[in-house]
Amino acid sequence: MAKNRKVHSKKVEVLIWPFLLVIGLLSLLLYLNTSSHGFVLDDISAITDNFVVQKGLDGLSTIWTTHYRYGYWGEGGSLYRPLTLSLFAWLWEVWPDNPAPGHWANILLYALTNMILCYLLLLWFGRERVWLAFMTSLIFMLHPVHVEVVANIKSADEILATLFGFLALIAAWKNEDKWFSAWSLIAMVSFFLAISSKESAITVIPLTGIALYFFRDASIAKAAKSMVHFVLPTLAYFILRIQVLGGLTGPRNTPHIDNILHKVSGLEWFATATQLSGLYLYKMLIPHPLSHDYSLKQIPIVGFGDWQFWLAFVVVAGIVFFGIKMVLKRHFLGFAFLLFLCTYSLYSNYLITIGTHFGERLMFLPVLGFALCVAWFIWKWGLGNQSSFEPRKAVLPLVLLAVVLTIYGFKTTSRSADWSSEFDLYTADVENASNSCRTHYRLGMAMMKERALTAKSDKVKNEWLRKAVGELKKAVEIYPSYADAQGELGLAYQRLGYKDLAMERYNLALKYNPTHATTLNNMGAVLFERGKVEDASEYFSRALQKDPNYKDAIGNLASCYGSLGRYEEAIDLFKRAIEIDPRGAIYYFYIGITYQRMGKPEEGQTWLNQSYALDPKLKPKK
Repeated sequence: MAKNRKVHSKKVEVLIWPFLLVIGLLSLLLYLNTSSHGFVLDDISAITDNFVVQKGLDGLSTIWTTHYRYGYWGEGGSLYRPLTLSLFAWLWEVWPDNPAPGHWANILLYALTNMILCYLLLLWFGRERVWLAFMTSLIFMLHPVHVEVVANIKSADEILATLFGFLALIAAWKNEDKWFSAWSLIAMVSFFLAISSKESAITVIPLTGIALYFFRDASIAKAAKSMVHFVLPTLAYFILRIQVLGGLTGPRNTPHIDNILHKVSGLEWFATATQLSGLYLYKMLIPHPLSHDYSLKQIPIVGFGDWQFWLAFVVVAGIVFFGIKMVLKRHFLGFAFLLFLCTYSLYSNYLITIGTHFGERLMFLPVLGFALCVAWFIWKWGLGNQSSFEPRKAVLPLVLLAVVLTIYGFKTTSRSADWSSEFDLYTADVENASNSCRTHYRLGMAMMKERALTAKSDKVKNEWLRKAVGELKKAVEIYPSYADAQGELGLAYQRLGYKDLAMERYNLALKYNPTHATTLNNMGAVLFERGKVEDASEYFSRALQKDPNYKDAIGNLASCYGSLGRYEEAIDLFKRAIEIDPRGAIYYFYIGITYQRMGKPEEGQTWLNQSYALDPKLKPKK
């Protein structure tokens, strides 16, 4: 491949700004409808139920010294993404319990990422290929598979990792052959921020060398040398990660529901992993239907006798064979192939069996390889025998591209509307992934949380609870040993007043997961309502053994101690709950009541006043 001319002149900078502005504005308009959405899906664990994030800026030291999910559950973790959680903590500090700023952050970061991508591609491709860079950026930006990332606040980790990864690549390219310069320093800092946002940023490292190999005709040795600047930030991140997780990977115990490959081996493992790769390719080409979840049994385990494997194998093998040929020729499509291969490698399950077998969000960066291929074919078709691409002479290919982009745009807009609330998302995805046990489970949960518990009459509440029971039953029919679903089915029965049916489901949940904290807490609640306070306290204690920061179990155990006359212990526990949830008005209220029972009315009133300030509804009406 002939060398591309370097792009440094002021003239080129002026010429590309219109393209960058179009990319940025379209990105903003495309996801503008998500700005009014609520907290959904993983936003719960990363933000609304994460007590460390809810400390705001005071929680930063904890964020940088604990694993990603520390503030949500008491178990060990295998993820370390401190920069992302720092962003969430800042947003909570300034706009507590408000999803709008988080959505705006994702929209703006996404727009900036796409603009920086377009600029990066122009640096790589050269001035004469500005339309190729622009078309690639448009395809990438409009692709519907990105909806999960942009519409889910939690997935700012993916956007931040990509944004800072692109900045690192720009700086590394501008650094050229220097061992150290201002650009190399920018590359190192940017990459540390990228990998601190999400671990997958590590796949960006080879891209600077690959770009040099294809677009500056660099030797393999010279291409490898360009990656040296990423060594120090990677080592710094790994040192922090090992200190926090206790090892490079931390404790890993991926449930079967999250990754079906954990239960298979040998030929079945290879066949199923290949089928998953084929499905990813299909979703890039035809992004319909889309779902936030593909758990049991939406995607089947296959063997060498299944057509799904052979279809995927032929397609994947064909792409690999063609891609290698293009790499050896230093052809543009070889670059697209290697970019996809690098960014997809961690998610393929071929190298390591990760925490999920399939997820649209994982294709956020790999889709760029697909966009490069499609844009190149359109650009090459429109170029014809000319020396430069002229849009007025490439009407037919541009019309075809416009049709594809319009379809993508409509799909992206309609899909992003599904993410407005948990109820809307899960309702849509029960249709999109009807065989997934988790979509039915989550819809049942949403029916209780967003419909039954907010109903204004017992009749409407019970109607929604019965619908929730129906969805949760479908979940356990698909996967009977699904402890989460069995436990929530018990909770639905409990709220309907069927305590015996509730206990049956709770026992089933504990059969499959004896330390299931939520179920232990809910069983304790049933026993407490039945007056079996001692037995109830045992279940709450067991829940806290599993998750020491489980505030509901802490509050419930405190209530048990209060009922048993163990007032000092009750107050200590309520105060512990307040440490986790400083805005938990009910805990201040119960401390006040407990002090009054202890014969300390003045001290009790002080705590009651604090509870009224946080939640005026708790104040008795005169």
